[in-house]
Amino acid sequence: MLFTPLDKGLKEPLPCSLSVMLSKTLKKAAGKILEPGGKALGKIGIKPNHITVMGVVLTFYAAWLLFNQNIYYAFLIGMIASLFDGADGLVARATKTESVRGGYLDATLDRYADCIAFSALILCDWVNPLPIESLDFISGQMWAMAAMIGAFQTSYCRAAAERLGVSQEGIGLIERPERWFILGMGLLIGELMNDVETIITIVVSALAILGNLTALQRMNHFWNEAKDE
Repeated sequence: MLFTPLDKGLKEPLPCSLSVMLSKTLKKAAGKILEPGGKALGKIGIKPNHITVMGVVLTFYAAWLLFNQNIYYAFLIGMIASLFDGADGLVARATKTESVRGGYLDATLDRYADCIAFSALILCDWVNPLPIESLDFISGQMWAMAAMIGAFQTSYCRAAAERLGVSQEGIGLIERPERWFILGMGLLIGELMNDVETIITIVVSALAILGNLTALQRMNHFWNEAKDE
């Protein structure tokens, strides 16, 4: 991590019950449960970077299935891809092979995965205007684009802040694990109810709002914590 003279005026984030993410709890629980599996994968020669790349490949396949309206298989492959997304870091920690290059690769490919998934939603034309008269001028594509922007900005705000020395772990309403869980469950519930378009419209619009609110929370947190000296 690079540091600048600004570091002298930077502080650790203050606890805030409204901004502590569910992912922090989930990561701790998953780490305890899956650590033996991570060590086993490391012993048979599977490297964290292999898992990172495979996760993106699976995300692309899930997006292709989604585009072709094969919801159940898209959900299944998407959930497996989400497990791969967390497994690379788990294997790296379990086998003590964490590296700067691995972290960079993971962060970069995560952005590709986000873009691929939201692009599939835009192209398959399932996201419609919300059934709310005052908001029906916002097209489904606009909601999906806003959700993708929120996803990107959530990650970038943290990266930019931590590059300048401000930790933003646990800051904000929603992060990547929650986002993919909500999206996946929305697709599954929509298919089970035989009304994918309505459910996914509600889910994507919620992700658009929550993602951009998270980015604003992180911007506000950094602004309050950073001191120019």
